[in-house]
Amino acid sequence: MNSDMVFALFLLFLGGAVGSVLGEPPANRYDRVHVSRWSYPLSVAAVTGVIHAPGPAMFLFVALTSVGRYVPFSLQATLGQDHLPSRIGTASGVALGLTVSIGGLIGPLLGHLADSTSLKTARTPP
Repeated sequence: MNSDMVFALFLLFLGGAVGSVLGEPPANRYDRVHVSRWSYPLSVAAVTGVIHAPGPAMFLFVALTSVGRYVPFSLQATLGQDHLPSRIGTASGVALGLTVSIGGLIGPLLGHLADSTSLKTARTPP
């Protein structure tokens, strides 16, 4: 594994921690659903930047992608807990588990598309 890949992975995990914390202030100000709805399209734009940005600029988009993907995680868990206040553990598990499960189902399809065409084709939004 080369140093660029290691640095990208570091940014991916660091962005996850930062995104989990950064989601709260805008959610308190605007609304958890509103912040979650905006986080995903911004993440798609950031992934597009990862694919198309030349050289070191790609690392900025890796960090933005990671932050954007992790902002809604805690917000979705608390939304689930609001809907099932007597079962907060179940609610957060279902909210996050369903999200991760759907991603797990779609991941192999994207992998097959990337193997058949190219990574750029598989990761670029339609």
